[in-house]
Amino acid sequence: VLPLAGRRLRSELRVGDHVLPAESDVTPAIWLTHTRPDLYPEPYAFRPERFLADAPATYSWVPFGGGVRRCLGAAFAQFEMSVVLRELVRRYEITPADPASERPFRRAITETPRHDATVVLS
Repeated sequence: VLPLAGRRLRSELRVGDHVLPAESDVTPAIWLTHTRPDLYPEPYAFRPERFLADAPATYSWVPFGGGVRRCLGAAFAQFEMSVVLRELVRRYEITPADPASERPFRRAITETPRHDATVVLS
């Protein structure tokens, strides 16, 4: 839900031929990483099955950040989501009420559906 996670460099950082001076603000583009077609064919399609066969490569899926600043709630969030989604999928067929109506909306520091992502359970 966080598309950006900026940091300020304490010291100079060299990346290939580029040099970023200390005190530079650096913000990895998490959303751009998650929508790279070379990593995820049809990156905008909802295809959760793409993660069933193999785990994503390191640094290609970072919804909770990484390293010492990784989200404290990441493990619990993934556990909770797996339980809830498993039960929903097991019990219902889930379709969007209006597939064209839901686009991400920025609220404070998170992104959510603008209109609460209304779905039909059948």
